[in-house]
Amino acid sequence: MTSGGDFDRIFEEYVADVEAALPAVVLWFERLKASRKYTAKGFSVDDIWPSQTGSHPVMIQIFRKHFLKLAILIERLDREEELEDEQEPSEEDWGKDDDDEDDDDDEYDERPSEPYQVLIERLREERPDLYAHFRQFMFIPVGLEDYLLVEREVGNG
Repeated sequence: MTSGGDFDRIFEEYVADVEAALPAVVLWFERLKASRKYTAKGFSVDDIWPSQTGSHPVMIQIFRKHFLKLAILIERLDREEELEDEQEPSEEDWGKDDDDEDDDDDEYDERPSEPYQVLIERLREERPDLYAHFRQFMFIPVGLEDYLLVEREVGNG
């Protein structure tokens, strides 16, 4: 079973990628705000770019890359847990309490069950300075059904 260290590693890589991209992205957004291109029709920049700096293609690419890594990790952990649950008890298990009997509702208490829990919620808690760049960020990668293709794309295969 994979430990929480994998979630920590992906989160730290995500934070490092966002921090590295921010100077150029902030400059892009400042130039965008200064241009009259998006205000001529009476629209504010926030109307056109509600995620502001999070709307930049580099930020979307960073989010997508780490979202897919987390989706693969979570899917793998889910499969491992299902296999463990399907195993018949051995003689060594006789007389021991089943730890999972009363915890069916809390299946994911110890780890994230969705990538956004790491990429958005954890970012909000641990790095509010970076979370501010994902204001109203609404992006979920499509095509997650084929995890083998996704694993090859992000290099986890």
